[in-house]
Amino acid sequence: MATNDSRPVAPTDAQIALRSFPRRYRSLVLPAEDPVIEAQAQQIGPEGVSALELLADTVRTWLIQREALRQTQVHDFPIFHAAVIRADQRHWHNPVLDSVASALEQLDELAGALADDAAAIHGDAWFRSGTIAGGESVTALQILDAAVVVGAENLQRMERTLRSIRS
Repeated sequence: MATNDSRPVAPTDAQIALRSFPRRYRSLVLPAEDPVIEAQAQQIGPEGVSALELLADTVRTWLIQREALRQTQVHDFPIFHAAVIRADQRHWHNPVLDSVASALEQLDELAGALADDAAAIHGDAWFRSGTIAGGESVTALQILDAAVVVGAENLQRMERTLRSIRS
């Protein structure tokens, strides 16, 4: 999965994007501690999901992507679940029980950790790869790019969801 221009995002740009997501998510979904605003974030929107569910999807996806990124650096032939790069393979069977504030804290922590992990990878290490179960090869750089795409796409979906609920 790559950015819209089909080239993976540069690692330094990805780090900047990852570090910016917590602020951007928070300003959208919970700009102030207010029970009404938090309730809106939990309402199902026109896409059939709430802003909180999209936030949790980002957290859950980044967790598996962070581990996949780590695996590319410590193993020679890691194998990943397709959910690492394919949204249609992400099926979370557990409901989101976290509050919006708690999910935002998790996002903040994970975004920083992912950005730190990316900062520790240099040169040819970005081209270390693993295999998606089923055969497709994916590099560390592609995994990092997929994390940025997930953050951006879910942010856009949250904007649409909250706009429809708040209007």
